[in-house]
Amino acid sequence: PRGSLDGVERERQHYNVTLAILVLAGAAFALQQTMVFPALGTFQRELDTSLTWATWVLTGFLVSAAVTTPILGKLGDQYGKERVLLICLGIFLVGCVGCALAWNIASLIAFRVLAGSGAALFPLSFAIIRDEFPPEKVKVGIGMMSAVFGVGGGFGIVLSGVIVDHLSWRWLFILGSIAVAAAIVLVWRFVPESPIRTRSRVDVPGALLLAGALVAVMLALTEGERWGWTSTPILGLAAASAVLFFAWGWVELRTREPLVDMR
Repeated sequence: PRGSLDGVERERQHYNVTLAILVLAGAAFALQQTMVFPALGTFQRELDTSLTWATWVLTGFLVSAAVTTPILGKLGDQYGKERVLLICLGIFLVGCVGCALAWNIASLIAFRVLAGSGAALFPLSFAIIRDEFPPEKVKVGIGMMSAVFGVGGGFGIVLSGVIVDHLSWRWLFILGSIAVAAAIVLVWRFVPESPIRTRSRVDVPGALLLAGALVAVMLALTEGERWGWTSTPILGLAAASAVLFFAWGWVELRTREPLVDMR
């Protein structure tokens, strides 16, 4: 069978080729998610920061991923899963390159937040598998991608220790950039665009409220020891987070296409 994207006919590859490319992309992402764990002390020392702020290299990535993943997933349903997957990988690549070039802890955190916003890679890959694979192979494909997320994350911690001990911490992101760049080329060349489209609406208010609530609570946890757990700024952040979480839940219950179905 043949598919069409923007009027250009593209040969549809065997589903095993698609799965192999998606596994490569997923492994690159899973490695980058956990490779910073053993390097937190190195970030603290070489970027002259506190361990608390060094952990934001991980925290910022996860917060960004939590907010942007459902948004990009919906955009994939609406505008094409392969297209949005390429955008996610491109964002992730820019984030990795920026991390490799980071000049201080603030820039490193900012680029990690940018990289985390490409985290919709996995749900988009699952959707591509559902659209492209024979029904009897869908569970196998999703199981393989799920395994890559777990195994790749565990391997990333081990590999990171070796890299930090023998090379600069910047190589964590240089090697990641190479793998992501290869995945972009392969996805563009071989992964077919899904012909299935679903009309959907992006829940922007829900995304903004969730982002605000998560950032407020994480900032309070980050600075609580330094500012004092009962200080006015920490109590203010905790209160703001609670209000934003409540408002987010209220909005989600009344939105036609919520970020998260609260029911």
